[in-house]
Amino acid sequence: MSARVIFFGTPDFAVPSLDALARLAESGAIDLIAVATQPDRRGDRGRLSVPPVKARALALGVPVLQPARLGRDAVEEIVRHRPDALVWVAYGNLIPAALIDAARKRAVNVHASLLPRWRGAAPVARAILAGDRETGITLMEGTPTLDAGPILSQERTQIAPDETAGELTARLAALGARTLERDLGRYLRGELRGRPQNEEHATVAPKLTTADGLIDWTRPADEIARRVRAMSPQPGAHTTIKGQRLVIVRATVAGGTPEQNGTVRVREGMPHVAAGAG
Repeated sequence: MSARVIFFGTPDFAVPSLDALARLAESGAIDLIAVATQPDRRGDRGRLSVPPVKARALALGVPVLQPARLGRDAVEEIVRHRPDALVWVAYGNLIPAALIDAARKRAVNVHASLLPRWRGAAPVARAILAGDRETGITLMEGTPTLDAGPILSQERTQIAPDETAGELTARLAALGARTLERDLGRYLRGELRGRPQNEEHATVAPKLTTADGLIDWTRPADEIARRVRAMSPQPGAHTTIKGQRLVIVRATVAGGTPEQNGTVRVREGMPHVAAGAG
C-alpha cells in the first residue's frame, strides 16, 4: 500500500514540490491525501489573496486544509486523515511534534540552503548578501525545531554574479522538487538515512524587513550591489533622493573618479552613485 502523504506549503517556492508529489502519486509511489497551507489573506486593497499552493492543489483536485494555526484542534483534524508521512516546503509555521508523531515520525522538509548554513525564513537573500558563491537544497528529516533535522541529501548550485534573490529562488524551487521526487521514496522505504547537522557551523537567516533594503552609500560598492540583488523582488532595495523614496531593482559596480558618498552622476544615460569603495 502506498504511503499516505500530507503536504504543507504556501508560497510559489513550494509549488514545484507539490507538483513532484502529484507525479509520485500518479505513478502510485505515494497517496497524496491532503495539502495544508496558510489561510487566505487580504491584500492592500482588501482583496483576498489565495496562497499559490492552495491554487495549485485545487487544480490538482487535492483536498486543502487551511488552519490559522497548528493548535490542538488543527492537529486533531489533520491526524484524522491518518497520514503515514508529512512533507513540508516553506509552510510558514513550525510543525508540532504531535503531527510528526502521528505520521510515525516520517517527515521530510525541503530547505533552500546548504544546511546548517542559513537556517530560517530568508536563506536565499542571506546567501547573496553574504557574498556566498554557492548555495543549494537540503532535504532533511522534519523536526519541530527550525531547520535542524538530520540531513538526508543535498544538491549544490553556483550563485551567478548578477542573480537576484527572485531568480535564484525560482531555480532552487525546481532543484528542490527534483531532489524530493528522487529521494522521497528511498526515505520512506528506509533506504536513506539522515546525518546530524554540525551545530558549530549553523547560521541563521532571519526574515527580511523593509529596513534591510535601505542602502548605505558609505558601504563598498560590491556590497551595495549584493544588497540590491538580495532584496529583489521583495522587500526591495531603496534610497532617498531629494526627499523621494527610490526603489532600485538592478545595480552593477562601475569604476570612476572618487566622489562624496551618495553623489549621483548621469553617464551615458545611466545614473551612477558614488559608494564607499568602488
